[in-house]
Amino acid sequence: MVERVCPQCRGTLRVFASLYVCVACAESYSRVDGIDRFLPVSRVAHFEQFLNDYTTVRLAEGRASDDPEYFRNLPVTAPGAPMEWQWNMRRRSWQTVRTRIFRSASDPLVVVDVGAGVGWLSNRISELGHETLAVDLTIDAHDGLGAARHFEHPFSRSQAEMDSLPFADSSVDIVIYNASLHYSCDYAVTFTEALRVLKPTGRIVVMDSPIYKQRSAGEAMIAERHADFEQRFGSRSDSVPSVGYLTPAMLHELALRLGLRWHRHHTWYGWQWAWKPWRARLRGKRQPSRFVVLVATRVGPSSSP
Repeated sequence: MVERVCPQCRGTLRVFASLYVCVACAESYSRVDGIDRFLPVSRVAHFEQFLNDYTTVRLAEGRASDDPEYFRNLPVTAPGAPMEWQWNMRRRSWQTVRTRIFRSASDPLVVVDVGAGVGWLSNRISELGHETLAVDLTIDAHDGLGAARHFEHPFSRSQAEMDSLPFADSSVDIVIYNASLHYSCDYAVTFTEALRVLKPTGRIVVMDSPIYKQRSAGEAMIAERHADFEQRFGSRSDSVPSVGYLTPAMLHELALRLGLRWHRHHTWYGWQWAWKPWRARLRGKRQPSRFVVLVATRVGPSSSP
């Protein structure tokens, strides 16, 4: 059982029924409907507009559901389901992660699933016998951590920030960013927090975050997305200034700054995806994003993919 700590000051938490109280700063956190609410009141207000925009977009895309079987089957969906193309990508990415990260694990691992959403990845990892700690900002019952009630494999659920994880130092084996790292406002800060909770031999895993060769292409994608959101929903959805993408230069800088070694695992997403760069070049469009499963370890003799 991983020890919970105060996400603000890292103080020890005392547990009183469904309440956590920090012995250092006296901040209190509640557990409601099986979700530990580790988001202080001030931060709830900070993320209010972001969560409103996020929920509006997700509902318009048809992602929410009340069907337990829909969630239990993820990342597999029925033909014609909303965002079927994206779930097909998630499914293939998960195959790579399962094969490269979890297949060789001889003992149960402790895994933090950052940006867990409805918890589909946490469910799959728990299904393999590992202890999973799902973290997200959204607790919606139909498209957030609340929807995890439908899963048969239990796992911990915490509403918390990726930069303020409510777990003790050196307590977990893997921190995995599940289509979520690009929501970070500062990758160095986010990864420093991951390294804090990771054991010395722990690994950072990044899946389904867009990668561009040049920063200009990433910035163009961000501008296009904000313009599209504003036209469709009346909001640019930029209340929280996230980075939005990765580049090889960013990854290199992070490796040097934080003492990391990157390992890249490629996934085959099909011919249609493989042809995207060529179609973009022929049409004079910006370069499309690439998706690679990234694994970071600390530089040293214990480093391994």
